[in-house]
Amino acid sequence: MTSRVLMIASILSASCSVAFAGEKSIATLKDMSQIELKYAGFDLREPTTLRIRSTGAGGDQGWTYKDDSMFAYGWILNADTREPVWEMTAHNTQKHRDDRTFDGSITLPAGSYEVYFAACTFVFHSTFAHFNVNIDHRRHPLFGDDSKNKRHFLSWLLDWWNDDIGEAWEKRSRNWGIELFAEETLAGTISSFAPPKVPGGSVLREIGLEDNALVRKGFTLSAPAEVLIRALGEAKAGAECSDYSWIVDTRTRDRVWDMDCHDARAAGGGQKNILTVSSLHLNKGSYVLYCVTDDSHSAADWNVAPPYDPLNYGVSMSIENEKERDAFTTTSYSEDSNTIISIVKVGNNASRSEGFSLKEETRLRILAFGERSNNRRTMADYGAIVDARTRARVWTMDVDRTRYAGGASKNRYIDEEVTLPAGNYIVTYVSDDSHAYGDWNDDPPFDPEHYGIVVSGAGPAFAPKQVAKYTEEKDRSIIAQIVRVGDNADRSVRFSLDRTTRVRTYAIGEAQNREMYDYGWIEDARTGTVIWEMTFGMTFHAGGGRKNRMLNSSIVLEKGNYLLRYKTDDSHAYGDWNTDPPDDREYYGITLYRETAPEEAPTAPEVPQPNSMPAQPPR
Repeated sequence: MTSRVLMIASILSASCSVAFAGEKSIATLKDMSQIELKYAGFDLREPTTLRIRSTGAGGDQGWTYKDDSMFAYGWILNADTREPVWEMTAHNTQKHRDDRTFDGSITLPAGSYEVYFAACTFVFHSTFAHFNVNIDHRRHPLFGDDSKNKRHFLSWLLDWWNDDIGEAWEKRSRNWGIELFAEETLAGTISSFAPPKVPGGSVLREIGLEDNALVRKGFTLSAPAEVLIRALGEAKAGAECSDYSWIVDTRTRDRVWDMDCHDARAAGGGQKNILTVSSLHLNKGSYVLYCVTDDSHSAADWNVAPPYDPLNYGVSMSIENEKERDAFTTTSYSEDSNTIISIVKVGNNASRSEGFSLKEETRLRILAFGERSNNRRTMADYGAIVDARTRARVWTMDVDRTRYAGGASKNRYIDEEVTLPAGNYIVTYVSDDSHAYGDWNDDPPFDPEHYGIVVSGAGPAFAPKQVAKYTEEKDRSIIAQIVRVGDNADRSVRFSLDRTTRVRTYAIGEAQNREMYDYGWIEDARTGTVIWEMTFGMTFHAGGGRKNRMLNSSIVLEKGNYLLRYKTDDSHAYGDWNTDPPDDREYYGITLYRETAPEEAPTAPEVPQPNSMPAQPPR
């Protein structure tokens, strides 16, 4: 909460009801019309009996509905164990008109406690209607900079609901709250504190998370340590986690801890509130804690009842052993350190690429966000790295290695390290026609700014001098090439060989029902005899739509003059795909490479005929 919210809560909590003779109020949380959560902390030096007087709402039943849950209620939390010791329910309260009241006592042992009262939603019943609406207090004028010119908070309720419901909220919410009383003789043994109480051995706390949060907190351990992790979040039954956390070893990019939402226990309040408590052994090293939340239900605005421990929403880490605790240090962390290639904020129908050169074997980190296709077996938006000379993939964003990236279930990401030898490489990223940066058709991932692919240097041995910029040029080993072929094409290019040569053939085309429709072949330039032809049996899937096929194999051609040809039908080719394009769309067509050293290659190919196209590097 902001300091202004805390100030408001203090003012509203200052008024005390009249205590019975011999009693003194130790906590008063009243009037929930302007704020959805109030709280106070107190320490008991000895076992103490407290009288609780509380008015809330919920637990209603009628002809057309039955609901035992409370939507305005209070509870008391043990500040050390973070477990509830008392809660206001439909079963321990009395019906009083439209609300419910509790007036009773509880004896607590010496210790620290926190009392809460929440009124985050409003449930209104009538014979023919049942309303359950989230009350978003962020629309209250006191939270703005110019409250005099803003409409009253209740005005939007009155506009949307009928007057009776709006008036019912205003009248009832002002009476909701909780008061705690103790005998006056014990007043001197009770002191107060501001919740939440910080646990012993605390080393890192990312709590009070609000909507659309993305926290990256680095830390190091100079020696191994046993760490206790307590995490609160949100998960819906049968769905991916919504608010959750994890820890990554920055040296390997392995997840060393994950908030497993499916094995979490209920955290109180709404059913989607979850809690995990984990004991984790961490080795000496460098780590980063990630915390993410979606666009609703957080410390900013609970859209159902909050968890029992709402102020610790997020992650708390503690180390009991003092020596191990001394080994813990928080550090700054950036997702974009040692960046080599960054293709991010990728929109729809994109095909982007950038090259880099490695002067020696280098360890790389790859972070990529994308979209899983509807069949869930492939990626619709994804990145890849290819060898600039062979066009062979050295890394790809394979759907089976991706993780859930927050938001819609189709959002996926990958964060891993690879080691590549010296050479030239091209990083590519392609997207389909929907759900990408700037035009999401469902909830975006937790880090939309990195939608795309980032390649960075990794490990302590990395140095910027190992990397250089690579601009793809005409490969000297290319003998002949026909690429970026569109529909209804019949293209050819002549080439000559001055000796028997092993030739690598790299081709991408279209096939259906085991028959090729876009394909290439080689003819003897003198006789027109077909020397080699691209057939379905030679090919394998080229990425994208199922009919995209490719080959990358070698043949031996004798000395002589040849004609390289490529033909397409009337649909699905470069620039006019009728399904997802292949991964290497810029090389749609056929390319012949000499498999001997480039300096042994003859001079440039013969001048092509009018219906042919000269070899061109990818854009």
